Amino acid sequence: MNAQELKQYRTKLFTDVYSGIIPERFPVIDGISIDYIIQYGNTDIMKAQYSFTKESVLNMYEKIMDILRGDMFPSAHARNPVALMFQQSRTMTMGSNGFIQHPETSNMEADEYDEFIENPFDFLCEKVLPRQNPGFDTDPITRSLAFAKYVLASMDFGRIVAEVGRELSEKYGFFASPAGSAIGQSVPFDFLADMNRGFTKIPMDIKRQPQKVVDACEALVPYLVWKGMNPVTSLLGNNMIMTHMAPFLSTKDFEKFYWPTFLKICHICAERGQAMQIFCESDWTRFVDHMQDLPQGTRLWMEYGDPQKFKDKLGKKMVLEGFYPLTLLKNGTKQQCIDKAKELIDILAPGGNFIFRFDKSALSLNDLNTENYIATLEYVLENSKYDNAGELVTTAKTEDSIVKYSHLYPEFKSKYIVSFDEFKKVYPPVDDRIEPLMRSAYNKYTNMVLPFM
Repeated sequence: MNAQELKQYRTKLFTDVYSGIIPERFPVIDGISIDYIIQYGNTDIMKAQYSFTKESVLNMYEKIMDILRGDMFPSAHARNPVALMFQQSRTMTMGSNGFIQHPETSNMEADEYDEFIENPFDFLCEKVLPRQNPGFDTDPITRSLAFAKYVLASMDFGRIVAEVGRELSEKYGFFASPAGSAIGQSVPFDFLADMNRGFTKIPMDIKRQPQKVVDACEALVPYLVWKGMNPVTSLLGNNMIMTHMAPFLSTKDFEKFYWPTFLKICHICAERGQAMQIFCESDWTRFVDHMQDLPQGTRLWMEYGDPQKFKDKLGKKMVLEGFYPLTLLKNGTKQQCIDKAKELIDILAPGGNFIFRFDKSALSLNDLNTENYIATLEYVLENSKYDNAGELVTTAKTEDSIVKYSHLYPEFKSKYIVSFDEFKKVYPPVDDRIEPLMRSAYNKYTNMVLPFM
């Protein structure tokens, strides 16, 4: 196949899986991060991240092509240290090894819940963002300049990532989600814990003021739904949730604080036709019964857990990925790596709803043996075909699995998000002929800036 034929073939594989149809073969996803790709090209990871250009990123990806075997373009997503520099970020910091980490911080006090619940977005703008980013905690002029630099640096990097992804997907025939159809999706409890109260403070809130935590999670739903609105809705896109706190909670606390608003976010997203991709950090086996209530077709990327239990309980309803321990590619023999792949394929592939991928992506050159990596993926590809392609995984309808919650929540509003109709009261058009042009420009640039708040 030439690149275009290969791209169409791979797109068909993902389309079938996401449509509940058994494909000609199950898709395969590489387990390589951009951090690994930088190092694979013998590039200084610290200097590389401060000097990304389209040419430098293309060059790095061209070098890694000799070990890639998957069907999807490996994301070039990376945290941008130049933008973080202008923020003077406390929540994302570069270590002496060049890796950017999320250290534990607390940016909201225990007695600020009422203010947070009244309007989470306004509270974030006024209190949390300046605490997270000392670059914004200064006089208005300096803050405006720092914010402008942060936005421009972020947009510049985003443009490079998008251009590289498009160019290499066309050249090598990778599957790629339609532009604008994939976005990160935050969920209330993780959002509250990770970026606001902190990993160490939220357990005390659960004990000392549990109703405030519940109310804060509920208050976050309209904002996080708005924040996760994709410009493009597509079967081939997704809202990506990177989970965090769930496995650290007791089942009782999970059911009270974590799961209710998590589930609602997933169903509200499904109401408008967008699927969820959920990376389940650590082991979610004890939550497998709860996960049966997610919308049909939800894509679950599992880190650890009992794959047989997930297949038995969720295999007809959800698309399952993951479970393969990346560490085996470093520590195991070639045969052990292949045997593990065979074991997982035998459990997870029958009946469809399966995509092969590792439990996580390699960050460092020390994370895997490339000979094992290549041998494993080549074995997987050779044993990925179905003899019943075209059959339905289930006759159940996705729409019947979706519970409607969106009508229970108010429309997201903030005094910092001003519509053009409000804006033109203070800056009216000098002539009716230009009103539509002003409106279009106002909305265009407002929508470009809002994601960075």
